[in-house]
Amino acid sequence: MEPIDHGVVASISNMSRTDEQIWKDACKGDHAAWKELVDRYQSLVYTVALRNGLSMADASDCFQHTWLALWQSRKRLKEPERLSAWLVTTARRESIRMSRQSRRMVSDECLSAEPDRSATPDIEFEQLEQQSKLQTGLDQMGERCRKLLNLMFFAPEEHSYEQIAAKSGIAFNSLGPIRRRCLEQLKEILGKLGFSHVRGKV
Repeated sequence: MEPIDHGVVASISNMSRTDEQIWKDACKGDHAAWKELVDRYQSLVYTVALRNGLSMADASDCFQHTWLALWQSRKRLKEPERLSAWLVTTARRESIRMSRQSRRMVSDECLSAEPDRSATPDIEFEQLEQQSKLQTGLDQMGERCRKLLNLMFFAPEEHSYEQIAAKSGIAFNSLGPIRRRCLEQLKEILGKLGFSHVRGKV
């Protein structure tokens, strides 16, 4: 019997941790837990900033302000399981503030004359939150399932079943049963993450 790789075991354990579990450790001063949160949601925060019209440089500033605001609000955050929603709301407000400030520097008259186009409908932010949870769910799966589902549903280009079998290293005849098991596993993980179907999305 091969010896247990405790590093791998710890890595798998960390992948399945909830936001609430990581948040508790981060609030205790665990820098690794804080980095884990940032890594998990950095793309979400950047996406919100960019969708509100910020440049990449301004989105970076928005990113920093959002995480600083989270740390400053750590003692007041009552629902850490809703952390992704908190980040979306805060990044949205910060990006709108920065966008308005930028326009004001160009022309106060233009700001007063133009309607505010920076706010994205709430449904889009709900979609962003759900997409983030979906990515988290995929990250928590085993490598084979994660690779298979990415090839089948999330790859930038469509693959045939023959190509998927070759790329995933799974026998062609086994793709169907394994896909069903992987989808059931993903469904269970997403249920624990609070994932819900978003109206307007397929």
